[in-house]
Amino acid sequence: MSVLRGDRNESKMQFLFNARELQIYTIRKCVNFPKRYTFYVSQQIANSATRVYECVKMGNSIYPLNKHEAQMRRDYYLEANAELQSLISQIEVAKELFEIEAKTMEHWLGYIDDEIRLLKALMKTERERYKDLPD
Repeated sequence: MSVLRGDRNESKMQFLFNARELQIYTIRKCVNFPKRYTFYVSQQIANSATRVYECVKMGNSIYPLNKHEAQMRRDYYLEANAELQSLISQIEVAKELFEIEAKTMEHWLGYIDDEIRLLKALMKTERERYKDLPD
């Protein structure tokens, strides 16, 4: 049975899907940069997007039974958020070097903004969800 489009909500796992889409989109864009900048710009940006997806995936793989495990999970999400902030700066440098179209930048930064929003919401709900775990 399917749900009407107007009645659909955002999935709780949307942050994983979005991080994966960000990684794929980033790699596709970096392949188009001039080859001589591969090691200085392209590879750094692609690695950053990959680290975001890896951190989100690793954090999601931890099922906390105590506060320490909940903190480990949160640390991965915080690392992903910090990597997203760094990715924004790297993309801005690439824009100055390669004259990336405004539409492409808007789409790319939209992925990043969505992921930041989703991670913040996730960490907020998990703070409440795991507050009563044993030490």
